[in-house]
Parts: sequence; structure tokens; C-alpha cells
Amino acid sequence: MAGAYFTKHEIENPRLDADLLVAEVLDVNRLYLYTHFERPLEASELARLKTYIQCRIEGYSVAAIVGKKEFMRLPFVVTKDVLIPRPATETLVETVLEHCGETPLRVLDIGTGSGAIILSLLHYRPQWTGIACDISAPALAVARQNAARLEVSDRVEIIESDLFHSLADQTFDIIVSNPPYIPNGEIEGLAPEVRNEPMTALRGGEDGLAIYRRMIPAMVPHLRKGALCAVEIGAEQGAAVSALVREVNAFSEPAVRQDLQNLDRVVWWKRI
Repeated sequence: MAGAYFTKHEIENPRLDADLLVAEVLDVNRLYLYTHFERPLEASELARLKTYIQCRIEGYSVAAIVGKKEFMRLPFVVTKDVLIPRPATETLVETVLEHCGETPLRVLDIGTGSGAIILSLLHYRPQWTGIACDISAPALAVARQNAARLEVSDRVEIIESDLFHSLADQTFDIIVSNPPYIPNGEIEGLAPEVRNEPMTALRGGEDGLAIYRRMIPAMVPHLRKGALCAVEIGAEQGAAVSALVREVNAFSEPAVRQDLQNLDRVVWWKRI
């Protein structure tokens, strides 16, 4: 039923979305649906599914509807107050893990949102500690919930801060960020499920580079010698963000890494 309805409304991946929503209603995995396809929905389950279907038609993603999303093979709570973690962002986490060993290091995540980036790093590197900051108090509440679920609350401080404003003279071995990088003029052309996410996590200024211009030079006093910096970028921003890094004498030559779709996704460099 749901799959056909989604097809009618031109929802991308109609069968997958329908399966995921039905599985959520029944609290089962997708395999269960195929082995119990004759099981009828109870009245309460059908009512809940209809609500989910309407939300999907209105342009909300499945993750936003069910309130959870897997990232780096870990479960994260998501709400309307945070950007839904994307598979492409796993490239950022993987870049850091590949370039940093398992010795104790201190991480800063700027614009943490749900906390997916830094909490994944702390999960896979039990010796690391860090700070997650964001300007959104509701987003920080979600990050704290995720930190507790992943049992890393004792190794991360979650604070409200506009970039480095609340960090005084603190220094770090790693700084990561997935800042807003969509040019303002392109927002209206985004898919509805993206436009329904927080605008503060999307709008990157006229050319999408506004936050990078503020953030990159401001990193210097907060970086220990040899520290790693890694930021997510839009698919066509590799050259522009690399140029901003080269303007700072304290940084090494930046490198661009592509995601699994062979699109530029991460710029990384070191403090020299």
C-alpha cells in the first residue's frame, strides 16, 4: 500500500521507504516483512503508518520521521533540530581515523549537530576525548542524548559556542567540522526532505564559503603542533576551500578526498 502511494507521489525509492516505515511501526527488521508478508496491521499500527506516510508525502525523510539514523554502523537519535547524518560524511570520520593513531588525542567538533562525527570518533578511539560545540541549544540536547546512548558522555564536553567563542585558549590535536556549505541561492532547489532540515545547518552564505572564511584562520591558536584539521565540503568546493587553507602560513598543503561517489567531500591539512 505505502509503496504504491509513494510511487504515485514520485517519492524516490518508494519501496525502500515504505518497508522502513512499516518495519518501524512493527518494531522489526525488513527481513521480517518478507517472511511475514501476510500479517495484517492492527488498527493502532495502521493509524501510525498513515501518519508516517503523510509525513513522507509532505517532504520529511524517513530518518526524520522515525527519529533515528545509522552512521558509521552506530545508532543515532535525530530530530527536526539537527541535520540528518549522511553516508558521505562518513568520509570525514574515516579520514581522521586513518591519519590519527590510537594514542590519547583531544578532538574539537565545530557545529556538531547530532554529534555523529565526534561521537563516532570517540567510539572507535576509546583513548580520545573532546569537545562538541554548536550554536543550537536544541541540537546540543540531541548530541548529549546520543553521547549517553553510545556511552561516551564521560569523554566529551558538549557546549554552546559560535565557532571558538567559548573555547578561550583551549587547544586540540584534531579539529573537525561539517559546516553549512550550500550557497543561499541553491536552497530552494534542494529536495523537500533536505529543505525540512535546519536552515542554520544548510545555508553557507552567498557562495557557500562563509563559515570556512571565518573558521579556518581562527583555528590556528587552538591547534597543537602537528594537529590535524578536516572539514566536509560541497562537491565543487575543493579548490576554493584549499585556497583558504593556503592563505594561512601555519598550515601544510591541503589535500582533497573524495567520497564513495567519487565526489570531492573532505579537505584536510595539518598545523605546522
